[in-house]
Amino acid sequence: MKASRRLAGALGIALLCAGTVVTAGDRPQDAFVKSWVGTRVIVKKSLFTLVYNEKGVLGNSSGGKREGLIVVTPFDGEHLQFDGRAGRGDVTAVDPRLFVDTVKTTYLVDSTEARSYHTIEPLMVARYDAGVELTVKAVKIAHDTVRLSFAQPSGPEGADAVVTSLTVKWPLPFSKTFAERDGVEKLILPYVSVILPRP
Repeated sequence: MKASRRLAGALGIALLCAGTVVTAGDRPQDAFVKSWVGTRVIVKKSLFTLVYNEKGVLGNSSGGKREGLIVVTPFDGEHLQFDGRAGRGDVTAVDPRLFVDTVKTTYLVDSTEARSYHTIEPLMVARYDAGVELTVKAVKIAHDTVRLSFAQPSGPEGADAVVTSLTVKWPLPFSKTFAERDGVEKLILPYVSVILPRP
């Protein structure tokens, strides 16, 4: 009986140690991603999304695509940004009411045919105001940006569809230890509040 208890105890300690090794082996960026993905939040400050159609070179098109627009920085406040594509630069602005026209002008392409067409056809800017519940669907960390993508569990797009995002743009590349984590989260938390403990 004592031997079986010792064996069970030894197995328990071994499992705990194995779990600790895995956790300790996580890069700081990976730990950040794990702590946010799946978290339920309530919007505190409005998030904006461009809803658009995209037309490819061969004429194939994708309708009703969505891209979150809010980019926040530690020193320069926030702005709206639609990331550049098709050889064009990022579209930036501060007024969501003018954003559709700005994107429309940027992506008007002169074709060899009699008429022009839009590779990106902006339809509207959707707004997610204070009180809306969202779930963090994905977190992407690049060399100087962190982007949280959100789904709306009770929204018309479905519980898994990404409907908006929030991007933190840091003034320098992130360190290997991700020492900037606290500063990044200080920029996220004015926009959303966590309603369940993060894993």
